[in-house]
Amino acid sequence: MELHEAINKLILTLSDISSTKPFLAQLPQTPVEEEGHEVEVIGSLEISDVNSLSHLTKAIESNDNCSPFTSFSYLDSSSRTLNVRGANIHIASLYANVNGNHEMIPATVIQPFIGVKASKEVLVTLESSLPFVRVKNPNGYYYTEEYKDDNILDELRISLENYVINKSGITIVDGPVYPGPYLPSVGEPYRSAYVTLISDRKVDNLIGIVKRLSMTRKLIRAKDPSIPKINATDDIIMLYWGMGKEVFISPVLREQFFLDEEKTLTRYMVYVKVRDSVFRVESANLNLLCRGVTTALKDVSVRGIPIFIEVADKMARKLSASALILAFGLAKRFLGVNYDDWNRVNQASLELME
Repeated sequence: MELHEAINKLILTLSDISSTKPFLAQLPQTPVEEEGHEVEVIGSLEISDVNSLSHLTKAIESNDNCSPFTSFSYLDSSSRTLNVRGANIHIASLYANVNGNHEMIPATVIQPFIGVKASKEVLVTLESSLPFVRVKNPNGYYYTEEYKDDNILDELRISLENYVINKSGITIVDGPVYPGPYLPSVGEPYRSAYVTLISDRKVDNLIGIVKRLSMTRKLIRAKDPSIPKINATDDIIMLYWGMGKEVFISPVLREQFFLDEEKTLTRYMVYVKVRDSVFRVESANLNLLCRGVTTALKDVSVRGIPIFIEVADKMARKLSASALILAFGLAKRFLGVNYDDWNRVNQASLELME
């Protein structure tokens, strides 16, 4: 059997199975990592009956509360890692269009965008001489050898996002309104770092658009009769729910986001299917939700994702790729680099050429 025949048979067999079993894996009935966040359906948007992009304009004209934003900011962040002599150099970047003005970190705006994980001795030396380098988490815990690299990257990106969000008006971020994992499942010192960063974020005028839904399971936790009874991730449920429609908008969900022992936050969200793509629009301000959805739907790409979100994503990745390549060249000259660093810089070079 030739290669194309083998792959063709596999795909066709899985396609046949998916007609009766939309989700091909088996999930636990209760998602342990999100257990505790209460999700409930509280109603529908005024434009919930829109089922194609061509009907959107008419729906907007008859619903004043759902008109797209004519002026807003949007942003996304990215990050990369370089390893030199046992020290991890984490580089974050951000692209923001603030009401038409471009802000790029690290290109045009100076904010701490580098985090270093190394020995305490090295970090103290850097701290005293390089103010643009972060050597501690938001609560003052040093990035020593035991600190998790993924959390350093998260903390750098969220800090840069907060910088723009907190000085802007209506803002759409590529990602959730409240970033980070389900906090009760996170140990210290990471949990308190997320709490600090989330508490520092102004969310009154913030809308989040979440593209990656293959690991989220909010819809099956809503336990509402209108939601298909499929034990699957949110993207698969929405594709099944909106089958045959170019556009499908879910009911409005309200989620109680557990911050700490003293505070629970609320966010409202809807899922939007456009052709074969699904994204989630969310906000802490219910009054912004419908306008956030129409703004997202007003100009979508071939992939079914808002074009301005794709632009921010690509620009942020190019900025971090450029910074990594520059750091790699200098590190190669003065410190030495390893095999994985060559692979990382090759990937970054490819992204710059896109």
